[in-house]
Amino acid sequence: MFTRFLITLKDYKKSYLRYDIVAGIMVAALTIPVAMGYAQIAGLPPIYGLYASILPLLGYAFFATSRHLIITPDSAASAITGSVVVSLGFALGSPDVLSIAPVLTFFAAAFLLLFAVLKAGRFASFISTPVISGFLSGLGLFVILGQIPKALGIEISGGTVFSQVGEILSSLPLVNVYSALLAGSTLLLVLLSKKFLPKIPMALIVLVVGTIMTFLFGLDGFGVTIVGEIPGGFPTLAIPDILNFPDLSMGILSGFVIAIVILSDSLLTAKSFALRNRTKIQENRELVAFSAANFLSAFSGASPVSASTSCTAVNEQYHGKTQMASIVAAGIIALLVTFFGSLLYYMPQPVLAGIIIAAVSGVVDVKRAKIWAAESRNEFWIWILSLAGVLFVGVIFGVLVGILLSFADVIRGITKPEEAYLGIIDGKRGFFNLKNHSNAHPLENIIIYRFGARLFFANISIFGAAIENAILQNPKAIIVDASGINDIDVTAAETLEFLIESAQKSGIGFYFAGIRADVESDLIDTGLEEFVKSGHTQKTIEDALTISQRNISAA
Repeated sequence: MFTRFLITLKDYKKSYLRYDIVAGIMVAALTIPVAMGYAQIAGLPPIYGLYASILPLLGYAFFATSRHLIITPDSAASAITGSVVVSLGFALGSPDVLSIAPVLTFFAAAFLLLFAVLKAGRFASFISTPVISGFLSGLGLFVILGQIPKALGIEISGGTVFSQVGEILSSLPLVNVYSALLAGSTLLLVLLSKKFLPKIPMALIVLVVGTIMTFLFGLDGFGVTIVGEIPGGFPTLAIPDILNFPDLSMGILSGFVIAIVILSDSLLTAKSFALRNRTKIQENRELVAFSAANFLSAFSGASPVSASTSCTAVNEQYHGKTQMASIVAAGIIALLVTFFGSLLYYMPQPVLAGIIIAAVSGVVDVKRAKIWAAESRNEFWIWILSLAGVLFVGVIFGVLVGILLSFADVIRGITKPEEAYLGIIDGKRGFFNLKNHSNAHPLENIIIYRFGARLFFANISIFGAAIENAILQNPKAIIVDASGINDIDVTAAETLEFLIESAQKSGIGFYFAGIRADVESDLIDTGLEEFVKSGHTQKTIEDALTISQRNISAA
């Protein structure tokens, strides 16, 4: 069994157990309050956040290759689920959500399994960091905005971001002081503990204290909303009612979007922690594990689950060694659900709202945005557009906008490669970009041009225009710094042959410098064997200069 399943428990050592137990306890302590809050974001009763933290954790641990990653209900997936519920015309918290959420989770699980079959794990690397950061930041703001009314003890009807902000502002005179104090103190304590006491599960402590205070002082009688009756025991496992879903096409699209978010965010988190701990993961096996976790969440009637950066960090912090930590955490949460669920009756909603705002605030990546604004305007605007898409276009289509922006950025990078004309600086060795170095000057009668990308049909026109421009200047030789070219396709080779002939007809020597052996083979295979064998490809720019100057002198 350990060779195919429970891989992280293979060759398990007794010395690991105490670390995994402590890490599992701390993971459970962090998961309990946050998972209950995320369930409400998805429109479900809080107990469903705990349901999503039992079997899904076990399902992930059974297939996982990551020793540290922890799967829990997630802010992004929960926010998408909640937005779909609203877009279908149902209120968050209504009984209808109990049939809608598990269907979305089921579709997300199915797409994750499909991604694994298609070996689509590498897809995550095509979604750029600014896009991921942008749409997660947008989702974070979306979640925070939805929690503010609960924190203040007011009610709003929802709608667009602008209408929600307007309703919140107009309802400020109706704020419940007790709710605001509970939420504000919770937010402050949790944020301060993150910075100064990171090993203390402050969210759970505040939740317990808040629940006791509400019970002892009857705060619900002063307008503080409480969770109320919570069913005891495990959920009834059932296959989601797909056939009666209100809008099947919307459900499938939403499941696809949720799966993409889980794929990108969870794989990147898994890779990051594996790199830090010098372990390895199997990307497609991780997708199977994510899929298994979400199938089990769907059968539990809960919303989608994904990697939790904070829980994974806690697992690492307490030196969790294997997925046994997940199994321990799931066991603790199962005990709470089975025997102590009734104790959650007086749990105050403002405290949950404060915990969620504190948890999600770290997702809004202002720090990176400032760096991009100062150093890379393209990345900054991609971040802004991804964020704005989620807030103003809608969560589902906002995420799709982000994905499209990622591919647009990839295409832009391919079709707008690095290129430069090079020269020399007197007294210094090497060749320098003439545009970036004011004290650099071109060589007399020789043009050196650098092209730093795969040379293929989508960008050969850029390369061709640069060479044609160089030919028009009538130099004695043109040297292409080809050290950055890693491939040449047939279309590019045909154009290259035409450019070489044009240069030679004008009496201009044409050389490739720094060309890779496999690219040189591509030239030979595509009909440019004579060009290669006649010495027009050289190992370095200096070698190409020596040959070109010798040929110029001989002419």
